Amino acid sequence: MRALKRVLTLIAVACVAVVGAGALSAGRACAHDPRFACSPRDARHPILIADPEKSWAYYGRLGVGAEDHYEVEAAHALTVPVQVLVDQRDASDPLRPVAVVADRSGREISKLNLAGGRPFFEPFSRVTYVAGPEQNVEFPAGLSTITVTMRGSGAPQRYTLAIGADERFSVWELPYLLGAAYRIHARRF
Repeated sequence: MRALKRVLTLIAVACVAVVGAGALSAGRACAHDPRFACSPRDARHPILIADPEKSWAYYGRLGVGAEDHYEVEAAHALTVPVQVLVDQRDASDPLRPVAVVADRSGREISKLNLAGGRPFFEPFSRVTYVAGPEQNVEFPAGLSTITVTMRGSGAPQRYTLAIGADERFSVWELPYLLGAAYRIHARRF
């Protein structure tokens, strides 16, 4: 009986050590922080991106002419990468995302699409994407908008909007991230 208790204690200590080491190393990552857009999102209920320097990937699904609206809140003027992508498994669908970045007054700052898109394997979700060119977008201080619209024809299409470059997660996000990786790979959004 004592031997069994010692073995169980050693197993428990080993598990805590492994989980603790993994949690402590979670501060830096090699992936965007995934979020789901719950498409479509109108201008009255936009998705708020309050930390645009953090690396985010927003997953949405839109039909022809439908839109997802995002508000980008910048405490000061900054430049961050922005990109649109589609899952390569959906690449034959002619419907394509177009993202327009605008300042508070509605003046267009940048336009992103899949023109010149290239395959890109993302190891976190184990998905290969067709990635449009990444653009370094200059966001002014205050609120800006990003509007993603699907152009072309066809059935509703999944898209990904990637923004920011600082890839970091907190320990508390790990359970969510594991579920999100499964959901992305299984295309359940």
